[in-house]
Amino acid sequence: MNWKKTGRRIREDAKWAFLTGIVFFVYYEIVHYFYGAFCPMLVTTGFPCAGCGLTRAFLYLGSGQLERAMYMNPMALFVIVFALYCGYYRYIRLTTVKHFSLALGLLITVMLVFYGVRMYLYFPDRVPYVYTRRNVLAECFPGYQQLVDQLLNRIRENRVS
Repeated sequence: MNWKKTGRRIREDAKWAFLTGIVFFVYYEIVHYFYGAFCPMLVTTGFPCAGCGLTRAFLYLGSGQLERAMYMNPMALFVIVFALYCGYYRYIRLTTVKHFSLALGLLITVMLVFYGVRMYLYFPDRVPYVYTRRNVLAECFPGYQQLVDQLLNRIRENRVS
């Protein structure tokens, strides 16, 4: 293993990660101030996305709370495996990630399937699969909130019957 090249790649990637982190921090502060959320889909539409709950799931995993992490978003484990897979090729093998497009496509597909199932089972009454009333579309289009309220009422009625 070429430790010099690995170190150079890590330093190079750390610079980009730092710059990306600054952009995300600025985005977070602005959007969180106005909407109390981070997710662009949630802020725009009020509906949770496939990644909703991932940050909390990572925090729970980091503190050893596997069950709570899986409750928030079970995809956290898949994302970690994908990151380790990519890291192995980038920093240990020092090559491009083998079958990256396939692996990413598989991750996205599994994520969307989990999202669909969990939205069907839990939306709109279980965190993180809840509707957020304070969103851009509700503020810009007066009829949007009424339409969503009707949709949510129908979902709840169908669950009861």
